[in-house]
Amino acid sequence: MSVLSFFGGKSARNGNSAPPTPAPAAPEPEDNSAISKETGIVLDALGGLLQTYGKYAFDTDFRNGDDIRRLVHGWMLHATMGSPRPDHPADRPSAGVFYRDWKGLSQFVGETRRDESKYVTRALDDMRSVVWAFVAAIHQVVVEEHEESRIAGDHLGRMRVAVDSNSTDLIKREALAVVSVMEQLMAHRKERQRQQFAVLADKLKNLGRELEDARRESALDPLTGLANRKAFDEYISRSIELHSLLGQPASLMMIDVDNFKGINDQFGHPAGDTALRQVANVLSKTFLRRVDLVCRYGGDEFAVILQETAIGNAQLLAERLRRQVQELRPIELPPPPAGEPVDPDAPAAPQLTLSIGVAELAVGDDATAWVKRADGALYQSKRAGRDTVSAAPGATGVAAPAVAR
Repeated sequence: MSVLSFFGGKSARNGNSAPPTPAPAAPEPEDNSAISKETGIVLDALGGLLQTYGKYAFDTDFRNGDDIRRLVHGWMLHATMGSPRPDHPADRPSAGVFYRDWKGLSQFVGETRRDESKYVTRALDDMRSVVWAFVAAIHQVVVEEHEESRIAGDHLGRMRVAVDSNSTDLIKREALAVVSVMEQLMAHRKERQRQQFAVLADKLKNLGRELEDARRESALDPLTGLANRKAFDEYISRSIELHSLLGQPASLMMIDVDNFKGINDQFGHPAGDTALRQVANVLSKTFLRRVDLVCRYGGDEFAVILQETAIGNAQLLAERLRRQVQELRPIELPPPPAGEPVDPDAPAAPQLTLSIGVAELAVGDDATAWVKRADGALYQSKRAGRDTVSAAPGATGVAAPAVAR
């Protein structure tokens, strides 16, 4: 039985619907109590279902998981307690269950479920397409390598005949022919691999962004709302694998809040937490692309993995981030306890600055080596006096063509 039919048919929140059908006979008091108890059981069950649904919400093409969780929570409060509907702050609280927007709740759940179904279907179709592209590529490699082996075998057989003939002219001629054929086969194989990788890269690009998406509730740092260290460790490994396959540049930023220990020691940990949240907010507004990962690496250190970004662009983005944090207003310190005068000699609120190190992923780098090079650039910034950006050794510092962001 639906919630709507249990509560007597159509909603009367607009005042235009017919009143519920009267009960047949005057019920005994205990019957009213039983109905009220059953109503409470149904509302509790509905609230539990909505809480579970919201808990496991995920990003779709239409809404991100955080928005879905917020809306589900709002509808749960509306259905069970009569709170205003989500995104309708002008609503007045509903005193009774008949005045709640059951149709709106049903539409919201149906639309959200439909969006999820479309998203999952598309993602599976994309994955199937990539898998079959790999199968086709491997099949083509096997066929062409078989043909190349046959051609090479023919020429090597002729070379053996020439050697057995003891004719220097024939040996020389066949040796040159073998070298020429081998060069052609190698050039052909290289071009074939380039074309195959280009096709696979195009198919993997969108799917890779889905696979790389680390914004999940279980992977968020509770203080800053950014991805946590676990998400970073998973994402950096995927980034290296995709770099090896696609050949696109990637850069890593290691970011440290300058003099953070002094902020904690002088102004207290609440001020330090405020500083970290301010930096995290600027990071989130600076790096908006879904393929980029912004995380709290640990303590007062942050990290950013930038896909499709060479060292020059990474340095420009790091400098933009450094300036934006430098331009923040000083941290707001809590007022003194009630009744205590303001201390004129109290230290001024601290101004935040960042030291940043940048390293582009190099061929042969694993996660440890890449982080180590970016960390080395970070400590170079600290030795240079902090509030600066440094690039890992070997970086040119010349900006590549701008990446659309």
